[in-house]
Amino acid sequence: MTDITFHGGVKDIGGNKFLVDDKGTKIFMDFGMSFSAANKYFSQFVQPRTSNSLNDMFEMGLLPRIKGLYRRDNAKHMDFGGDEDTEISAVLLTHAHVDHCAYIPYLREDIPIYCSEESKLIMQNFDDTSDINQYLTLKERFQVYTNTKGEISRASGDKIAVPREIKVFESGKKFSIDSIGVEPLPVDHSIPGVHAFILSTSSGTIANTADLRFHGRRAADTEKFVEKCAISDIDVLLCEGTRINKTSSMTEYDVETQTEEIIKNTKNLVICGYPVRDLDRLLSFYNAAKSTGRYLVVDLKQAYLLKLFDLSSVLRGKYPSPTDPNLKIYIPRGSWGLIDKDLTKFSERQLTMDYDSWQREFLDYPNAIDYRDVLKNQKDFVFYCSDYKLQELIDVKPKEGSSYIRSLTEPFDDEMELKEEQIKNWFEHFGLLTKERDWHQIHVSGHGDGLQIKRVIDETDSKKLIPIHTQHEEYHKKWHKNVQSVNQHESMSL
Repeated sequence: MTDITFHGGVKDIGGNKFLVDDKGTKIFMDFGMSFSAANKYFSQFVQPRTSNSLNDMFEMGLLPRIKGLYRRDNAKHMDFGGDEDTEISAVLLTHAHVDHCAYIPYLREDIPIYCSEESKLIMQNFDDTSDINQYLTLKERFQVYTNTKGEISRASGDKIAVPREIKVFESGKKFSIDSIGVEPLPVDHSIPGVHAFILSTSSGTIANTADLRFHGRRAADTEKFVEKCAISDIDVLLCEGTRINKTSSMTEYDVETQTEEIIKNTKNLVICGYPVRDLDRLLSFYNAAKSTGRYLVVDLKQAYLLKLFDLSSVLRGKYPSPTDPNLKIYIPRGSWGLIDKDLTKFSERQLTMDYDSWQREFLDYPNAIDYRDVLKNQKDFVFYCSDYKLQELIDVKPKEGSSYIRSLTEPFDDEMELKEEQIKNWFEHFGLLTKERDWHQIHVSGHGDGLQIKRVIDETDSKKLIPIHTQHEEYHKKWHKNVQSVNQHESMSL
């Protein structure tokens, strides 16, 4: 018999954690964070305690209480076992958005993570550009050693680094994890490397749509997945429905076209904001900038991700390289802000030390620029500025005749509305918003609208459907004759 237990991702958008158990082979599909559940208890200022993180997460229902699932250092320190063998055979990752992968750092390092090449590199980008993320390499906590003075000291650095077992699969190529056959199929979404899965078990076939759409640059991938499901005799379809209550969608190509028109009609600096790891959206702004004779200016995290993709023999050429002649890499002020200071006083070495190790190589790139270049040549640039780096506007000082294009999702809760109000204050201060407080909002979602999801439901022709990643199950029930609604931590059998 085969069971699926839903430890997240039902009656909610995100937080996917689906445990498939087939004759003792146990596989999680995704291990993500629910924004709504996490934000209910935690915030920037209230976080799970490092010394008790597992128990804090258990108490608030954010992680399932499963022995042998979590990293041994945490489990032992928090009196939740840690010496037992794990019963989990693998985690199958659909993609590297945090609502699908954010809790992987809690997992034991010997549980294999199966993912696409793109997802692996995006997680590497998380790890390398942050001091706290541990997707590919676990850094053990609560470990001690005896130092040269005979004192017990806390271990750190390479002494505690343990690589995870990352297994990169090939799109469309079947493989097996013990008794479960896996077919990873690419689908179109707002981040590279997203894969839906068809699982073959002893009791039947399970398909997981992941997050998908038909209006991006890879719509053909989604079409092929649906076609494959139609000939695979799917017993249970786990079907997303994030925007199932919406009726229409622009396309990614519309974003590019409308952006190009705005750039053409902007006299000075064009400022833009879009999801930092959405490389298809980056490509839309890149193409629009190039066609209007401007450079797209990217930040260091985007440059680093482009570098990782460019170094991959599988992915090279799909997106611009960080040395592309139509790109500029923006070097912000470092921790001491030495980029515009007298280096006869501070030295080149001190300037280099002003940046993290992953950032330093970009200082020497021929297409590296800083605020002084943007300030002097505003008509030459489309300048990426994230919501977390609005202080850069103080340095680049956008002139009259500049514009701002916001290519991010509109707020859908009170917290996001407050954040957007603060962001508008910045652009109003610099004269980029009128008294009506409008800006150019050009965005398409990574999720299909109702018509697209209905197409998935109709054409996959599954025997049973379980709504996931949605708060609007009523649409699934309207369009499929056999819908089973489940609650968090509830199980169903094939």
